[in-house]
Amino acid sequence: MENLVIVGVSTTARHVFSFVKMYNLYNIIGFAVNRQYKICDEFCGLPVYTLEHLREECKEQHFFVFVAVLWNHLNRDRKKIYEMCKSYNYRMANIISPYAIIRGNIKGDNCWIHDYVIIQNEAQLESDIAIMAYTLIGADTHVASHCFFGARSLLGGGSSIGEQSFVGLNATIFDDTYIGDKCLIGACTVVKRNMPNYSKYVTSSENIVFKQYSQDEIEEKLVFTKNKR
Repeated sequence: MENLVIVGVSTTARHVFSFVKMYNLYNIIGFAVNRQYKICDEFCGLPVYTLEHLREECKEQHFFVFVAVLWNHLNRDRKKIYEMCKSYNYRMANIISPYAIIRGNIKGDNCWIHDYVIIQNEAQLESDIAIMAYTLIGADTHVASHCFFGARSLLGGGSSIGEQSFVGLNATIFDDTYIGDKCLIGACTVVKRNMPNYSKYVTSSENIVFKQYSQDEIEEKLVFTKNKR
């Protein structure tokens, strides 16, 4: 079994730890954080290493890493750490539930495919994508890197979604729909129209809100303020 280092010591890191252990996907040998954020030497009973010096500090010569960060700042936080790990030439793991059905192609790495996800025929997924439980990725779709799909969301067949976008819980994107880069789709929202880059589409009991932002502004529209994710 391959060794794994989980990047992060947050709630998400603990969830990834439990997920991997439950399905016996990797041999977890520790956690890692950036040097300036290291405030503990142990997490979930395992050592915490320094990300910048992981090879020197980790006694195991061969290991994969997985960035356990979800959607904060519209996936920007996860993307930043992912790119740092790639710059160090670390091998990145995919975490895939044995209960997921994968008929498409996961082309990249650092993807977390949760329980009962269905990825249909000819779907193409890039890197660093988190797909939560019961989500459907339709046939002939394309999902760019650094995206997040909330539980029970649906991406209709023939659609595409751009880099660093967020699809909320139980949201539905109709067939043959184009979603641009850094788009935010709220929970339970039904999307029947194309969305340009840096746009937000949210429905509530009272109204529907569609708005386009600058590239920097849109990242501040999805922030977990307690920074536990």
